[in-house]
Amino acid sequence: MRNILFILLFITTTLFANGKIDYRTAKIYKDDISSISAFAMQKEGALLIDVRTKAEFKKLRAKDSLNIPIFYAKNGKRVFNRNFLEEIYKVSQENINRKIILICRSGSRTKLASNLLAEQGFTKVYNVQRGFQYDWLKVKLPTEK
Repeated sequence: MRNILFILLFITTTLFANGKIDYRTAKIYKDDISSISAFAMQKEGALLIDVRTKAEFKKLRAKDSLNIPIFYAKNGKRVFNRNFLEEIYKVSQENINRKIILICRSGSRTKLASNLLAEQGFTKVYNVQRGFQYDWLKVKLPTEK
């Protein structure tokens, strides 16, 4: 399973690096939800994973969210996190059927993340449609620093 995971990650990373995947317009294989729905699901045990950079996460984040960045900031550019899928796999306790909610600033990075997880067989992946900045904060859900 892990060998397949690493092979698929390598292929995906290679395609992304060559500019053949545009994460801003990627098709979403899983459900878009509001932050209110995400908060309710989180209270019921779903994982809320923030895919923003560590710096963004440290400034302000959804309460009790985990940070697994899909990109790292390096020299002012975004660099794909090659360990992203492995880290998701670990925090989900190797359960691809566990409910996972993805959140970023505006909802664009979670499109790529949800596609990657769906391609790996994760069956319950949800995307906070307008993200942390434009939904979670607007409805004043709990945050922390």
